[in-house]
Amino acid sequence: MKHLRYITALPAVVLLVACSFLDTGESTYYDKNETLYDPSRVTQLCTQVYSYLPDELSGISRTLQDAATDDAVSGYKTAHIQRFVDGSWSANDTVDNVLDKYYRAIHDANFYLENCIGLTFDDWKYSDGFQDIYNSYLNYQYEVRFLRAFYYFELVKRYGGVPLITKTLTKEQANTAEQASATDVLNFIVAECTDLVRHLPDKPTTLPGANANMQRIGKGPVLALKSRATLYAASPLFNPTGDAEKWKVAAAAADELIKQTAALGYAIDNDYNNLFGATNNQSPEIILCRPQGKNTRFEASNYPIGVSNGSGNTCPTENLVSAYEMNDGSKFNWDDPVAAADPYANRDPRLEMTIVCNGVKWPSTEPVETFIGGKNGQPLQNATPTGYYLRKYLNNKITFEAGKNTNSFDHNWVIFRYAEILLNYAEAAAQAYGPDIKPAGLSLTAREAVNLVRARQSVQMPAFPEGIPTTDFLARLRNERRVELAFEGHRFWDLRRWRLMDEMKDIYQVRIEKKADGSFTYLKQKLISYTISNKLYFYPFANAELYKNKRLKQNPGW
Repeated sequence: MKHLRYITALPAVVLLVACSFLDTGESTYYDKNETLYDPSRVTQLCTQVYSYLPDELSGISRTLQDAATDDAVSGYKTAHIQRFVDGSWSANDTVDNVLDKYYRAIHDANFYLENCIGLTFDDWKYSDGFQDIYNSYLNYQYEVRFLRAFYYFELVKRYGGVPLITKTLTKEQANTAEQASATDVLNFIVAECTDLVRHLPDKPTTLPGANANMQRIGKGPVLALKSRATLYAASPLFNPTGDAEKWKVAAAAADELIKQTAALGYAIDNDYNNLFGATNNQSPEIILCRPQGKNTRFEASNYPIGVSNGSGNTCPTENLVSAYEMNDGSKFNWDDPVAAADPYANRDPRLEMTIVCNGVKWPSTEPVETFIGGKNGQPLQNATPTGYYLRKYLNNKITFEAGKNTNSFDHNWVIFRYAEILLNYAEAAAQAYGPDIKPAGLSLTAREAVNLVRARQSVQMPAFPEGIPTTDFLARLRNERRVELAFEGHRFWDLRRWRLMDEMKDIYQVRIEKKADGSFTYLKQKLISYTISNKLYFYPFANAELYKNKRLKQNPGW
């Protein structure tokens, strides 16, 4: 496969010249010996491996991946992301085909690990600041190993079993690489994480010269990846026999990070909004994020139709809006006439911080009108088909209005944050032990973990009470995970690892009409039904890849 990149000789090395550790820039070619001679160029090789980290704010069709679930739809029927759900997805017409991207990343990591360890840079020893540079260099090999493990996780969650390549390959070797099982790949990821925590610092900012590079890898991201990988390994998609020991392993992995929050500097952020603004990389809750730089692209893609330059690409569904509880912890119920008459009153505060509903003043001081005939609603071309627009990750300080300056702000895609780890723990501990048992050696009950997330100062949702049966607790927990992590790249994968894609079959909208007295009527209606089949639990390998590597086996159903 061309994606299992190979080296027989290396007359030149591509370096991504960058102004900060995760930024990418121009490619520059150097002779291999020139590169390994210069510590700054070796640093750039490490930076290059970082450059493949995901950034879903750029999105498929400028739309978040949740638009391929029951949490959102695209505002554009012809959008590329629609192929996930409209029946046109196939091995000849792939979507989100990242096989090439992540095998390039793995190749670059393998190259670094084979060529850049044990260098002494003798000719630079007496230059200013060399010792700090060298001490930082000594850490790079562990950072690169983490990144390689992370990229394998991105592959295994999409494709299941993939070739497990830990060295650079010749062309012939690449084209005959055998698939490892999904279990083997997940075990590799967990084993790497288990070893790496012995080598990496608690906080990357303690590394020499690291103050400007907040998002370098320390113990936190390694433990977070271990938690996520063990959770997936325990879930029904990867654990069809229901091995309960895997849930115990996942609970212990999450707890390993929970126990070290003080040393690692993590905590639940008091303000949910802090997690998605221009300075979210400074939040104590963020474990790893991918800087996107200063831009206005995400706002232009997702401001409401009818707002200057707004495109309304990611439109939340009524399915997701209904998932937000009343602020007393009870379920929202459309059959309750009081709730149905004013459906956004007295709801979980995260609803307003995540989704733009009719009447909300956003992104300016003017209320959004998603009712039929409103300035942001149907029948305007490409207006939201669901009655909602996206708010999370959008910065309303950005304006495209004529006569006003359009300022750019930083955007950082969250890869891991502490609330996810608590929810991972709650799920694994409940599966292994039940909601209210704190096993010997672990820090919390499952119920205590989820309640830490709900108790966030800006949220303050009522705690889950004691005594909830495990099945009911897990259902509520899945809902909690859905609303807490909405539009952060989890729902698409959670439905798959739980083998619950049938839950996203029917997609609902809210039809809003304005009455003569200025009040509104709200009606929940089915918007569309998707066809769900078992083959959708894993991506297809492109047929072109099967042609190149005869040992690669297509996923079932494709």
